[in-house]
This record gives sequence, C-alpha cells and structure tokens, in this order.
Amino acid sequence: MASTTNAAATIEDIQRDMLALRSDMAKLAGQVTEVLSNGGGEAIARLKERVGEMQDGLDETLSDVGARSREALGDVSDRIGDALQDSIQEHPLTTIGLAVGLGFLFGATWRR
Repeated sequence: MASTTNAAATIEDIQRDMLALRSDMAKLAGQVTEVLSNGGGEAIARLKERVGEMQDGLDETLSDVGARSREALGDVSDRIGDALQDSIQEHPLTTIGLAVGLGFLFGATWRR
C-alpha cells in the first residue's frame, strides 16, 4: 500500500512541476511581448538570456519528470508483481484459470 501512496505522491509532484512550467512559459510570453514592444537591443539580449535560463529549467524539469515517472511505474509494477505472487500462492487454480482465460481473450483479439 505504501508503494501506491508513493506513486500517487510522485504523480502529484509531477503535476505541480508541470503547473510551474506552464507558469514560467506564460511569464516568458509576457516578456517576449514586452521586448517586441520596446524593440531595444538590450531587451533582446535579456530575452535571449531568459530563454536560455528557461530552457535549462525546462531540461531539468523534464529530466525530473522522467525520473519520477520511471520511479512511479517501478512502484506500480512492483505492487502488481507482489499482488500476482500473493494470488498464485493463495489461489493457484483460480490464478491459472484466469491466466488461461486472458490468454485466450488476447489470442482471439490478436487474430482480428
């Protein structure tokens, strides 16, 4: 149950990061509008610098999102594996019957 909670917390962290990224992109759009209005060379240099900073932040955020996603998927797959192992130990015939039924279902679907 703890791994499910960790996965949910990780997903919430990813959502917060994406909202922060969206906010940063909105700020950047405002700055671009300001630069285009002013038209100065100094403003363009500041904009280039800010775009570089945003790109670095975006790269870092995407890297974090990827790592968190992999971690969440690992937690979920571990939980599913544990549940499957428990099911096999507690109800071996039912689990085998379910596996055969799912195999038949996937096989019938695959042929279509």
